Amino acid sequence: GQGDISVMFHEEIWTDVPIKFYEDPYKQMRTFMTLIFFMCWEYVLLNVFVGLIASAFEAMRDDVSTVYEDSTSKCLICSRDMYDFERFTKNGFKHHIEFQHNPLSYVYYLHYLKVTSHTEYTGPDTWVHEKLSSAALSDEDRASWLPINRALSLRRHEEQQEHEQQQQQQHVTDKVAKLFAQHKKETDEKLGAMGATVDSILDLLRQRLDKADLSRQLTV
Repeated sequence: GQGDISVMFHEEIWTDVPIKFYEDPYKQMRTFMTLIFFMCWEYVLLNVFVGLIASAFEAMRDDVSTVYEDSTSKCLICSRDMYDFERFTKNGFKHHIEFQHNPLSYVYYLHYLKVTSHTEYTGPDTWVHEKLSSAALSDEDRASWLPINRALSLRRHEEQQEHEQQQQQQHVTDKVAKLFAQHKKETDEKLGAMGATVDSILDLLRQRLDKADLSRQLTV
């Protein structure tokens, strides 16, 4: 024979099946193993391979979709949403990523640091170079020179928003102080009225006690 499994795949395997096992055990076993192979391949292995391939392509598609969504909806440098620039700035998101936080500008700056002698660095250049070349710092600390979550075009809006928040806090504080003063005034008035009532009751009791003492003296 050929010495592989292909010798089993011919017409005899389906037409020449012995009725009894002891008549031709080789053919019986060959038919049984062939059926097991096809069942395993059709219902187990094939689905496993298809599932793995589909999962791999789905993960790749998700990664590409995530990268594309981030690149079109967020600034690569400061990570601020496109919505902030479209709503709170005059020129919008496209102007920001092309003229304010252009990634190529930062790539050129890193190239400048690489090809320039350390003796020609300015103060900011030295600081950035130390951040990038320090092995003791974490990745987050090395990237601290980037304007993450900061943009000059949004500073005015953020300052205005902060001012409004301070005004709201001051308004709440003034309202609480006013309510407290009003409550204190009402409490003082109530305490004064209660004090006058107590004094009246004490005067009445004194008068009755005096009358009782006078009656007792007269009786004696």
